[in-house]
Amino acid sequence: MNGFLRVQVGYLVRTLPYRHSWRHKLWTLVQAMQLFVGYIRLKGTLRFSRGVAHIRGKTCVAVLLTHNRPQNMWLLVQGALRNRFVTRVIVSNSNPEVKIRDWVESTDPRLTLIDERTPTQPGHRLVLARQAGAEYVLSVDDDIFLTPRQWKKFFEFLLADERCPHGIIGQDYRPGTKSSNGSPFHHLVGRDTEVDVLIGAYAFTRGHLKRVFDLAAKIGVSDLSRVRNGEDILLSFSGTTRPHIHALKPALFCASEGLPGVALWKTHDHFWDERIRVFEKVRDARLEMKTVGRTGN
Repeated sequence: MNGFLRVQVGYLVRTLPYRHSWRHKLWTLVQAMQLFVGYIRLKGTLRFSRGVAHIRGKTCVAVLLTHNRPQNMWLLVQGALRNRFVTRVIVSNSNPEVKIRDWVESTDPRLTLIDERTPTQPGHRLVLARQAGAEYVLSVDDDIFLTPRQWKKFFEFLLADERCPHGIIGQDYRPGTKSSNGSPFHHLVGRDTEVDVLIGAYAFTRGHLKRVFDLAAKIGVSDLSRVRNGEDILLSFSGTTRPHIHALKPALFCASEGLPGVALWKTHDHFWDERIRVFEKVRDARLEMKTVGRTGN
C-alpha cells in the first residue's frame, strides 16, 4: 500500500476507540474509501495540472508548517509549486526527530525547507511570513490538501477583497452556547460568509501581518513563534472587516484532523478555555485600537 495511504488508514484505525456506536465505527470504512478516491484524484490532478503563471500580475508566498504529519507535506508542496504565481514555498518542520528533506523531494529553487533548531508553535507561520516580506501570503495547515486550481481560487479570494484575511473554514464565537466540540466556537465550512475566526487555511496581506504584530504587542505577546493557541485569532482580527470564508471544498482532508495526540485541539487540556481567553483579549485590544485611531483623526 502507498505510504501516505497506509498512514491515513492507521489514523482511521486509531479513531475507533473514540467512535461510541457501531454505526459510527462502520462509517470508518466509508471514510477509508473516500480517502482512497480523493487521494487518487488529487494525484492525477497534480500530475497533469499546468498551473497558473500569475493573477493580474500579482504573486504570493506560501508558508507551510509541520510537526506530527511530515508525510503530508509533499502533496501540499506540489499543489502550491504547480502555480508560478507562488514565488516561494517555505516549509518549516518543528519536530526534531524528523528531517523534512526526507519527506519532500524537489529541486525547485522556489522551495525552502527548514528544520527548526528550537521548538516552534503554530504562531511561527506569522513570523516566517513577515521574514519573507511578500505582499501576499497563503498558508494552509498540514491536514488540508488543495489542488493547484484551488490554490489559485484561494489567492483570487484575497485579491478580490484585501480588507480582511480569507479562509475556507471558520468559527463563530457565541458565548453561552455549546457546539459539538463542547465549546462556544461553532464550526462553519462550505459557505460564503463572514466569521469570527479563520482556522486551517489563511490568505492575508502584508498589511494584515503588520496589524497582527501590533495586536500581539498590545496583549503582551512578544514571540509569536511560541504561540500555540490563538495565532489564528490574532490574524482574524487583522482586517478592517471581519474575516471571510468561501465555499471552496479541499480536495482531501487528512484522517488525523480530529485525532488526539496529533490534532492540537484534541491533544492539549484546557484548549477551549485558553481559546476563549485569547479571543476576548484580542477582540478587546482590536476595539481599543480602532477607538484610538478614530480619536487620533
